[in-house]
Amino acid sequence: MRHQTATLLIALATAALIGWAAPDVLLIVFAGCLLAVALNAAGQPLAERLGIAPHWGVLLVALVALIGLGLLAWLGFDTIAAQAREFSQTAPRTLRQATEMLNGLPGAEWLKQNLSFEEVQPSAQTAANVALAGVGGTLGALGNALLILLLGLYIGSDPTLYRRGALALLSPALRPRAEATLNAMAQAMRGWLLGQLFAMAVSGGLTFIGLWLLGVPLAGLLAIIAGLFVFMPYIGPFIGAVPAILIAASADASLVPWVLALVVVVENLEGNVLTPMVQKQASEVPPALLLAMQALMGTVFGILGILLAAPITAAGLAAVRVAYVEGWVEEPGEATRQTLIRP
Repeated sequence: MRHQTATLLIALATAALIGWAAPDVLLIVFAGCLLAVALNAAGQPLAERLGIAPHWGVLLVALVALIGLGLLAWLGFDTIAAQAREFSQTAPRTLRQATEMLNGLPGAEWLKQNLSFEEVQPSAQTAANVALAGVGGTLGALGNALLILLLGLYIGSDPTLYRRGALALLSPALRPRAEATLNAMAQAMRGWLLGQLFAMAVSGGLTFIGLWLLGVPLAGLLAIIAGLFVFMPYIGPFIGAVPAILIAASADASLVPWVLALVVVVENLEGNVLTPMVQKQASEVPPALLLAMQALMGTVFGILGILLAAPITAAGLAAVRVAYVEGWVEEPGEATRQTLIRP
């Protein structure tokens, strides 16, 4: 066995062993790399403009983003939680009004017979179990988020250091192709992020206009939440619409069908027109492959897998194209040759 082949097999076997023993670790590391790409893409131009070191630009971007997210959580959590409590108290009346509006339509009788409008009072033991599970899940999610943030800050501040370390594990003959693969993956992740940010901004703007025209309270805050959930393609917009539906239901039950219609229209425009058009130019991810990857990653890894399915697919396609198709099946293309000689 040649030396370069042995080093490649050892690296792949190590990654496979980590993936088998602790698959969540690979997802967290990838999430940290994705955050590092985002921080580096925004931090480097800022550092050049301000005349400071690149790592200070990355830290400044991260600080501004954390402050913005903290303000959003502080302003929105109490309000949305209060609206959710109000909705839980008025839910039986809201459901009764909804079924009365459906009188005469197919399925109305089934709804009346199978939906209970009485208040459900959970037992103390059930409430305690739910509370403990919620606390445990929250602490675990916060721990993972902190780890991803630290990885993003460290890698984004000095990506060259970690790239050199990864390349040092391979035979010198493989390093140019491996570096080209890493560059292509970073470009694909950056392109996917830019396309997704554009889709998030447009979706949030359309949601704000629709909610404002409907007279739904907190239209701006709800639009920001809906826009953030667009980060999770296809599934996220419907999850992000839940707060808007709750607040619309607590304010006026007749607004709920209009809010649902708005969500469907915006999701179809964003998912079927805007995102495929933008992502085709930015990262070249086929929609059918993305849906299949979301289903696979969600089944194996849960919510974190669904969140990262799209950027993993984009980075994986770039790696296959450069490392396998152009590096093994065909001769290196012009784009890859330019990547190979990039400093």
